[in-house]
Amino acid sequence: MSDSHLRGPLDGIRVLDLATPLAEATGRVFADLGAEVIKIEPPGGCESRFTAPFIATADASDPEGSLYWKAWGLGKKSVVIDFDDGCGREELLALVRTADVLIESFTPGTLEQRGLGYESLREANPTLLFVSVTPYGQTGPDASSPATDLTLAAAGGFLNCQGDRDRPPVPIGQPETSNSGAVQAAADAIMALHERDRSGLGQHLDTSMQAAVLWTLLYVTGYAAFGRDAPGFGDDRAIPPESVRGLTIPVFARTTDGFVAMTLVLGAPGARSFGRMMRWAIEHDAVDADLAAHEWSQMFALLGAGTISPEDAQRAIDQLLTFFGTRTKSDIHEQAVVGRWLVAPAWDASDLYADRQLASRDYWVDVDGIDHPGPFAKLSATPIVYRHGAPRLGEHQALAHETGRRPSVAALPAAARRDAVFAGLKVADFSWVGAGPLISKDLANLGATVLRVESEKFIDPLRIIPPWKDMVPNHATGHCMANFNQSKLGLALDMASPGAREVAMRLVAWADVVIESFVPGTAAKYGLDYASLRDGRPDLVMLSSCMRGQTGPERTYTGFGMQGAALAGFVGVTGWADRLPAGPFAAYSDFIAPRYSLAALGAALYHRRRTGEGQYIDLSQIESAIHFLEPMLLDRAVNGHVAGLRGADSDRACPHGVFRTAGTERFVAIAAETESQWRALRDQLLVGAGFDDPRYGTLHARLAERDAIETSVADACAGAEPFELAARLRRAGVPASVVLRASDLSHDPQLLHREFFVELDHPRIGPCTYDGAVTRFSATPHRPSHAGPVIGQHTEVILREHLGYRDDEITELAASGALT
Repeated sequence: MSDSHLRGPLDGIRVLDLATPLAEATGRVFADLGAEVIKIEPPGGCESRFTAPFIATADASDPEGSLYWKAWGLGKKSVVIDFDDGCGREELLALVRTADVLIESFTPGTLEQRGLGYESLREANPTLLFVSVTPYGQTGPDASSPATDLTLAAAGGFLNCQGDRDRPPVPIGQPETSNSGAVQAAADAIMALHERDRSGLGQHLDTSMQAAVLWTLLYVTGYAAFGRDAPGFGDDRAIPPESVRGLTIPVFARTTDGFVAMTLVLGAPGARSFGRMMRWAIEHDAVDADLAAHEWSQMFALLGAGTISPEDAQRAIDQLLTFFGTRTKSDIHEQAVVGRWLVAPAWDASDLYADRQLASRDYWVDVDGIDHPGPFAKLSATPIVYRHGAPRLGEHQALAHETGRRPSVAALPAAARRDAVFAGLKVADFSWVGAGPLISKDLANLGATVLRVESEKFIDPLRIIPPWKDMVPNHATGHCMANFNQSKLGLALDMASPGAREVAMRLVAWADVVIESFVPGTAAKYGLDYASLRDGRPDLVMLSSCMRGQTGPERTYTGFGMQGAALAGFVGVTGWADRLPAGPFAAYSDFIAPRYSLAALGAALYHRRRTGEGQYIDLSQIESAIHFLEPMLLDRAVNGHVAGLRGADSDRACPHGVFRTAGTERFVAIAAETESQWRALRDQLLVGAGFDDPRYGTLHARLAERDAIETSVADACAGAEPFELAARLRRAGVPASVVLRASDLSHDPQLLHREFFVELDHPRIGPCTYDGAVTRFSATPHRPSHAGPVIGQHTEVILREHLGYRDDEITELAASGALT
């Protein structure tokens, strides 16, 4: 590998990073991929330098003592500029003239008031990509509303989907929600570089973190599209869910040293997995003799035939859970890897550092004596390399006076019309379920031609996830599938057929990009592995997405997003200390990995654009998702602190909780991080409650009396109309949001203002609303053209118009069974 390849795919790109803590991850992604990222800090240091967790031995005022900063500042450079000062403003403008990208996350209007908004900076540098990453976007009724991770989770609908039914919804126990928007913004900006290089012009990218959260909801917004709330997430939240054939199906189980997460019901994979788990328990005499005689992979068939009773089946499940309670997480995980169970241990920070799969892939990287999570993706030609840790305040001050550099492209005259970012890009999509299809969905919505391969012989599990049109199960009318595969063309291929494999090879020859999410080793069986393809296609960019990566002893581990969330550390910090975990909701890692995948793909394509060289991207969903929890991991590495279940408690805010209001199962999320937010909250809710002492202006004092403060807030919220209360608090400057449901999201004034939901046609569903773009591109089209296809919807068009097959050849392929 040449030295030039060690510079990263974005080598030569300069980024000015003005982000607040909520959006630090945006610049970090650029830095990981080789861009020069200059953190513009005010005198005294950026806010992230004073954000928890901290090195235990550091003084609270030490700008080098924050582990949050050490995580998200990794690879950046530091320049101090006071742009409230006239000279500082000129220094910033001088740097803007040298930059390719600027990232900011201030309250909308903040930079405009200083003469540093997009229109002003565009005059200084017409090629600049100006990236705004804010809680609600740049315009709309809530654009200027304050927000925290907790209130973003509430405003995006995610918080409503978590928790126990007899308690308020509970967030993921570490602040990470904003990263969904921040990493999406990075991916979108990297992709926008392609169009900028063609047109010679920059544009304004406006990312809404609230909108990004909606893309973590799996099926929830689909119910709103059909005029209802998802079961268990509306007025019926406190009602126990309907049983499956009279059974209580667990998601989590205790072990001797923690918890495991399980998928016992998800079609054939879940049934096989349950059968194998039961066999293990039977081998250890942990199941009653009358139950041991049955084949438990056929449990639902046995119930249907009356061979066993619901009571028998429930007894078997309960005895399995009791057996798990006698084993360690590692014991169960070892069996799950070998037996391909849909079970995963809820790793904590210590477990992650000891994980054998991560160790086998040399995941952890020592930077300045601290083990950081390693690259979020493995790029074969331009690998991610951590060059240095988070910078000291002002460490690179000389850059403020080096103004000879110019942006990486020259400005061109404005065109009457600018094409979509990926107009002309060709993508062969062999991915399935959630994480893979979401990658190619964004490419398609940005103008790429994406040909999606499916088969009637093996139905994608995403197609059996509700809701369906008229609530009648049908793999052709599922909203989730149509939502995740927007703007794609559908090709039916039975890959077991030789004819289909020949079509697949022609498809690869046509494509610029190949995306697959098979179990590692499967692509090679079809001759579709990168090693087989690269000799004839040195310019091919290929991405493989799977749970644990393409190498290592656990590379073939199978699971869904719940298992991914457990292995990446999320399950072990979501819930109440006195109970089993209570989340995260659905397939959480499936919604983190695609954002990092897009960033890696966009960067690899940018490298190809400049050099003609393709490459292979090996993306582990676990390895990318871990990055969202990096500050928590550094807290373990440096301080020895292992985070666990803690409800809604936070080290950064008090109060910080989810409070019941008037209405059926209605709640408001409220947080006060700063002194001004506390004073505003006190004046709105706690007058006369005994908290007038100025000492409560400090977070330390409030945390010392957290229970008393939050009890008083709960009393003040009880009986209040939730939407009026949240709006009143936001107007006063307090981060607050109603815990929104699906039906609320479809009528949310801010989302409606951004026109987030789009109506698209579908051949079986008809016109229906779907989730839209997280980022608005000011100058280039970015909107889905149609809902995801039914299986094989465009097969003939694809074969004839894209792959060059004659009609007689298509007829022959169909007759052979290849096109099913």
